[in-house]
Amino acid sequence: MAPPGFAPPSYSHDRIPTRLVNKEAPPVGIDTNGRAYIIFFSYLFLAVSLTAFVIAHLRSSYSRLIQSHTPRSPKLTKHVRMYAVLAIWSVLAIWSVLVVWYYELQYFKISYQTWMRWRSYYDLTPDQMHWGLWLRETSLFREAWETAVVGNARYWWTHQIFLFACALGVSLEQTEVRRGTKHAWAFILLGQIVSVGFATNLYLLGLLLSPYPSPPPTSTESNPRKWLGPWVLSLLMIIFTEGPAHMLVDEHYWHHQTDFLPMVIIPHVALLMLPVARAILPRRFLANSSVETTGKAYGYLWAATILGGGLLFVRITVMSYGYSGVQGILDALLEAPAVSSVAFDVIFCWLAWGVWWFIQKPRPAASIKDKDGSEGVDAWTGRSSQAEPVREDNGVRRR
Repeated sequence: MAPPGFAPPSYSHDRIPTRLVNKEAPPVGIDTNGRAYIIFFSYLFLAVSLTAFVIAHLRSSYSRLIQSHTPRSPKLTKHVRMYAVLAIWSVLAIWSVLVVWYYELQYFKISYQTWMRWRSYYDLTPDQMHWGLWLRETSLFREAWETAVVGNARYWWTHQIFLFACALGVSLEQTEVRRGTKHAWAFILLGQIVSVGFATNLYLLGLLLSPYPSPPPTSTESNPRKWLGPWVLSLLMIIFTEGPAHMLVDEHYWHHQTDFLPMVIIPHVALLMLPVARAILPRRFLANSSVETTGKAYGYLWAATILGGGLLFVRITVMSYGYSGVQGILDALLEAPAVSSVAFDVIFCWLAWGVWWFIQKPRPAASIKDKDGSEGVDAWTGRSSQAEPVREDNGVRRR
């Protein structure tokens, strides 16, 4: 963390940001709030549209699950515990978006008040809201991430969002390989615009609501065993998501005029590349190799994700503990709205994946049999409790 009294190069000697000094006066007769309204409502419309799209997709999956009579779809009316799990994720999703966006709005408020305080010192009065001028002379995205990253105790909380965003991307891609969905881009974009915790809870909720069909039969001739496939792009996604997170530990990036912002933008772009490609390109361009090879590849991808995130967690924990101790880390949680927004997003990600890992643990009563003698079905996820052979054109292949 920077020592007290330190100011970046963009600040004058009296610690007034140079970008707030000698600014042009607001234009006379022009409503400076117009641009703010357009930007705000466009952003809000995109967030609401993505949320509505994802929720509509979940409702459609739930309807298909209820109407399905295959032994792979559980009879939800008989499994109260599954309803309880669905309720938990629904509550977590609602609370995640409410808490995160409460602090987001608080950040907007403080940003405007800070800008107005310096601006009114020169040529503005607080009797009129100059939201358009405020947005033009500030960089909310950059300043929010600077506030959340600069400081070891703060970064202890916020660096974890890179790990959870990467985990969501890997899990979405792995699900796409198994189930053939083309909506991964919506969850990734929802996580970037609204909240990673919100998108994660909705994604895991969708996994429970969706039937788990058998993989489509494929020929070993058309899909030979090979170690080249879309998982290579997933590996690049991990590198360009967690790599910048490691680099942001270095104080060189904290106050650098040009090097900081790319470290934040690169993970956003890397997470969207493969999901957008799958949504646009024909499926044959991103065909996977054999099921066995793909399963091994994503096992290594998960290992790389956890290893990269774990090493960064240990590194920043040692640094932040050495600087401010446990109390300093706890105080950083509510130190600034920009930090709290990301930190609580991380907390809800931990809760979401924690519940998921808990229900995936093997249970003695997880496999049940219907009265008609049909195959057992996992009461939690709706997956078959037995591995069925899937016939191919030239033989038998097991999942």
